[in-house]
Amino acid sequence: MEFLKKQWNHPSNDDLEKAKHLSDEWRMHPLVADILLSRGFKTQKDIQSFLEPSLNNLIDPFQFRHMNLAVELLQDAIVNNRRIIILGDYDVDGITATALVLDFLKACGAGKVDYFIPNRLKHGYGLTDASTDILLERNADLVLTVDNGITAAKEIRRLNDAGIKTIVTDHHLAETDLLPSGIVVNPNHPECKYSFKKISGCGVALKLVMALRKSLRKLDWWTSVQPEPNLRNSLDLAALGTVADVVPLLDENRIITYHGLKVMNDKPRLAIQVLKKLKKVETITSRTLAFQFGPLMNAAGRLKDADIAVRFLLSNDRQESEEIARILDATNAARREKESEMIQIAHKLIDEQKNNTALILVSPDFHEGVNGIVATRLVESFYKPVLVLSENEGKIKGSGRSIPELNLKEVLSDCSDLLERFGGHSAAAGCSLIPENLKAFKNRFIALCDERLPDLLIPKLQLDGTLDYLELNEQFVEQLNRLQPFGEGNPEPLFSVNTPDSPFSSLKQKHVKWNLKGNVEIIGWNCSEPFTNSLPSQLAVNLGFNEFRGKRSIQLTIQDIQI
Repeated sequence: MEFLKKQWNHPSNDDLEKAKHLSDEWRMHPLVADILLSRGFKTQKDIQSFLEPSLNNLIDPFQFRHMNLAVELLQDAIVNNRRIIILGDYDVDGITATALVLDFLKACGAGKVDYFIPNRLKHGYGLTDASTDILLERNADLVLTVDNGITAAKEIRRLNDAGIKTIVTDHHLAETDLLPSGIVVNPNHPECKYSFKKISGCGVALKLVMALRKSLRKLDWWTSVQPEPNLRNSLDLAALGTVADVVPLLDENRIITYHGLKVMNDKPRLAIQVLKKLKKVETITSRTLAFQFGPLMNAAGRLKDADIAVRFLLSNDRQESEEIARILDATNAARREKESEMIQIAHKLIDEQKNNTALILVSPDFHEGVNGIVATRLVESFYKPVLVLSENEGKIKGSGRSIPELNLKEVLSDCSDLLERFGGHSAAAGCSLIPENLKAFKNRFIALCDERLPDLLIPKLQLDGTLDYLELNEQFVEQLNRLQPFGEGNPEPLFSVNTPDSPFSSLKQKHVKWNLKGNVEIIGWNCSEPFTNSLPSQLAVNLGFNEFRGKRSIQLTIQDIQI
């Protein structure tokens, strides 16, 4: 692991009195209190909502624009046994949303419900002409999109003209001229007043089934033969989709993830049991979802068909589940291998444009399903906006990742006349174009980045405090863990420590490790090279517990160094 030189920003600690008051009131370590304050949790109500996320604080789903219309249409389809097809996305958010809605509709007694997840290479993302053709062939009465559809105005018209009713549920942003007509449930629709805009696609799907369940209750739909589903059991899927989609783990997303993790650890469905065993996981955290379970689910949509992941999540057959898990694990291993190959190719291409403010890398050897991951790795290495584009069969298509200083979707929007399709968020987006437009697109994209980016780009690392090894104890680490789940918007606390004077151990010539007094260890994964010639003066570390063979130690994991 290479360490890109960063600017370390230390906390201001400008409200010591308030931190002390909070520390006394909640009986917590002053550093933990200071972290809460620095992250904007200042009132008793805010702190309690954060530390004790309650399902009662979920927003009324009928706040969504068109939610009542969506529920009425779905209710009619269920009561009259109409053919419903769920159109999902091939990433984890879309896969979990598909599984969640499919499972609920079957529990409602919907006898003609099915799903379709487009193949990334054959059909493209979401509701395209190719996927619309398939929906028309399947003679759907109602098409329900999850985690996609907000840019599919033309395709929705095709379905409606054919007599097929549609409901779009999504959370992505869209240009006004691309918005579909009809029923659209999306917090980011310009006319939607739903108060939390950062909910995931799977979160929107969860809100849809919450609203539908309530509406069916009023119809006296639920009986002893067909009991009302406990949606708490669906929170595991919603949590997995939320974490994997890298939306901020705050407000509703925090509530969903917090309780979803509880379900996974206390009463896991078969798929989660199988994944725990496969990955040798004792306790599932948001990190488990982000770096172990999520990539496995994603691998299906990246290299194969994502429908296998939906089958896996809903399977009640252990033999089938274990077999699919092995397939997903092998697919993910193949993805990692392809990622490594692509990064090598990318580094050769970068040599030609290393002085540019942004990197646009195009190759026929790039795999479309892995482009986004490679772009992420390159942003981490070079701290520049990156587009990784595959060139195949006369089409150029790929994904980009950006840095906080540049809104990638806005830049793509300003190049829209040169693109066939584009979409996404400020930090992550995708696009497609014809080869004839590539040169003009590159020139304009780079020019826009030149205009909007500062001359000197230095990545920043926000620290949460400074630690003394002698003051570390298990109680402090346990209190830090109360801030979980960690992720986007609520990062794992990061502390600076002085590099120990004692010698470190080298593990497998790749890792470094110190064993300190007081049952404390420091580990640096895949970073032995920077320590070979001289020791850094300071380390930036996360804290946690390492439990091995019944012994628990405090573990500091190195995330960055300062020479």
